[in-house]
Amino acid sequence: MTAGRPARGPDGAGGGRLLTGGRLVTPDAGVVEGWLLVRDGRIHSLGTGAPPGGSADLVDLGGRTVVPGFVDPHCHGGAGHSVYTGDPAAVRGAAAGHLARGTTTMLASVATVEPAAMEAAVRAVASVVDDGSAPNLAGIHFEGPFLSPLRRGAQTRSALRDPDPDLLARLIDAAGGHARSVTVAPELPGAMELIERYADALVCCLGHTDADADRFTRAADLGARAVTHLFNAMPPLHHREPGPVAAALLDPRLVCELVLDGHHLADDTVRLAHRVAGPDRLVLVSDAMPAAGMADGEYAFADREVTVSGGVATLRGTGTLAGSTLFVAEAFRRAVSTVGLPLADAVRMTSGTAARLLGLRDRGELRPGLRADLVELDADLRPARVWLGGVEVG
Repeated sequence: MTAGRPARGPDGAGGGRLLTGGRLVTPDAGVVEGWLLVRDGRIHSLGTGAPPGGSADLVDLGGRTVVPGFVDPHCHGGAGHSVYTGDPAAVRGAAAGHLARGTTTMLASVATVEPAAMEAAVRAVASVVDDGSAPNLAGIHFEGPFLSPLRRGAQTRSALRDPDPDLLARLIDAAGGHARSVTVAPELPGAMELIERYADALVCCLGHTDADADRFTRAADLGARAVTHLFNAMPPLHHREPGPVAAALLDPRLVCELVLDGHHLADDTVRLAHRVAGPDRLVLVSDAMPAAGMADGEYAFADREVTVSGGVATLRGTGTLAGSTLFVAEAFRRAVSTVGLPLADAVRMTSGTAARLLGLRDRGELRPGLRADLVELDADLRPARVWLGGVEVG
């Protein structure tokens, strides 16, 4: 698979499309040998034993494993393109690169740059969502500019701002109804007021922060619902100062992102998070920058210069991680094959939990009535075929 656009027409008229001879990872029964019937872009039914008769087009899965399409709420780019340049063609290119690798739903994460540039980037993303030319693009995540200068990571320091409801309102307006989430450092002046004001309109994520545990808990009290790349760009867990890591893991109201590329987090750190928070509060995100799916070399992250070596993206000359070169499909495979998490848990962490966080109730599980966004995995748990709304992606 090298492209990312739907290649075949709607599922067979009337009878739909019947996928047989595979392993289905379901939310209730776990992994089962079975069949799945798609009609009108949705999962009509699924089960074990003999498949239903009728006029459906038959698709032989050849023993492959079928999981719901991956949902990525934090993605800056991929396939050589970024989502924050203000160029709609780049937004489409990045989204297509992720779709081809199984990400059937994603948010475009606009990194912190000067406000005017951020607004232009947001408008470009919104135009692509509006025209439907990136069918897996579901909205926009603002990663800043309300972030801690001390924990800014690869974000541009001069573009950081204290929380400003007027600026956030301008970004939301530029998004044209497609704003989904914002990352805020809760210790900044005005952050708590911003979270309380916008918690019903956006998923307020806590991140790029130097806050203590109490501040995280207070932010959750006011409506914060998620944590941007847990462990990264925040104080580490300490036995006398548990900080935001402990607060996030222990608070049942918070869903935590993990960047599972083998560089952002040690495998035992992932196991710890899984043991404490569980798959219903963990989301594997890409945090991908334009080099995802590309060769090592020199790239850009917002207005910063980035070197990619051995698949690791760092700010030139500093060693600071600058996003990842990850696709969610690779995070999924690593979660199961390297970290050792149960297959069903990895599915929830790459599909269902994120869909629920974003309020997308029509996807994220293999369940009748939901969108037929599907990924067929080969024996090595790599995507072999992708379906978006019942249409094969080619």
